[in-house]
Amino acid sequence: MKKIVLACGSGIATSTAVAQKVSALLNDNGYEGQYEIVQCAISEAKDACADADLLIATTVAPNGLECPYVSGVPFLTGVGRPAAEKEVLDIIAG
Repeated sequence: MKKIVLACGSGIATSTAVAQKVSALLNDNGYEGQYEIVQCAISEAKDACADADLLIATTVAPNGLECPYVSGVPFLTGVGRPAAEKEVLDIIAG
C-alpha cells in the first residue's frame, strides 16, 4: 500500500481538490485500492512524510523531507499538469 500525503496551508481546501484529481489519476492507471491518501496542513507535512511514499503539496514543501515531493499546483491550475501526473505515476510505480 502506497501512502501519499497531500498538504496545503490548512489541510482542508486545496488538498481536497488535489486529492480527488490524484485519486482519479491513480484509479485510471490501475492503482485503485493500492494507495491511501492522507491530508494535512503543510506545517505537519514533514512528520506525515516520515513513512510516506510521496508528498504532493500546493505550497512550498518544507526542508528535510524524507519522501519524494511533487507540486500540487498543476492539479489546481492545469499548467504543467501532464508533467506532474507523470511524476506521480513514476514515483508510485517505483
